[in-house]
Amino acid sequence: MLDYAMILSILISAKNHPNDELMNSFSTNQNIVLPYIKDLMNMERCMPIYNSSIVKNISEYFPRKANLLDYGAGIGTLATLFEAREGLKPKCLEIDSNLKRVLVGRGFECYDNVQQVNELFDGVYTSNVLEHINNDVHALKQIRSIMKPQSNLVIYVPAFKCLYSSWDASVGHHRRYDKKEILFKLDAAGFEVTKIFYVDSLGFFASFAARIFGYKGSTELDEKTANYHVTDARVLIFYDRLIYRVSRLFDFIGFRYILGKNIFVVAKVKKKV
Repeated sequence: MLDYAMILSILISAKNHPNDELMNSFSTNQNIVLPYIKDLMNMERCMPIYNSSIVKNISEYFPRKANLLDYGAGIGTLATLFEAREGLKPKCLEIDSNLKRVLVGRGFECYDNVQQVNELFDGVYTSNVLEHINNDVHALKQIRSIMKPQSNLVIYVPAFKCLYSSWDASVGHHRRYDKKEILFKLDAAGFEVTKIFYVDSLGFFASFAARIFGYKGSTELDEKTANYHVTDARVLIFYDRLIYRVSRLFDFIGFRYILGKNIFVVAKVKKKV
């Protein structure tokens, strides 16, 4: 049985401890963590530049004191950064009961599903979530139903269908998106796209390599987490500290309008549907 108190104490300490100390704390307790939660922990502790960059981009499209929802919040990586960087504490929605326990332990108000929500939000963001949902248009319509008129939805998803690989399958991705598809689906769900661009141009080539040569990461399987693999922390750290830094420079000089590992979308709720 998982020791959730230990997991929560480690995660909560992430707000106050330097990255290296946090990494040591995680590494001594990995044996108690479900593989898919371990993946999210690895992403949080090993990729601070990547995660902070996502939050910085997202925050530009919401009012300073907005009532925000993190849709598919995971362990609260982005929500925690939002609180630290912007002084704004998003509410969360997470259907996974194990992840919800982590979110609640970190002090976030968390909904189980859209039907449980009893308020309208000034904005919603969702990062690397829609690709896991089979009927993503239905999910977008549900999101729209809990948003105020003319409010913004910010989406961050994997890009380019041609890059879909064994790695995508291993982490439960139903798809990668191209611009035409995401524009069509947002329109069908009642949104008007106001901004769209690619992110992580160098990541495109890393994903292309995974597509050509295949993904050979280790996988821990059980009846609950069969679609998940455990990411290599060393690879994540290298990517975050070197590759992603250079990739951001390429994005800045114009590659974000040509290609990237992900698509960043800002969409506004339509006045009438």
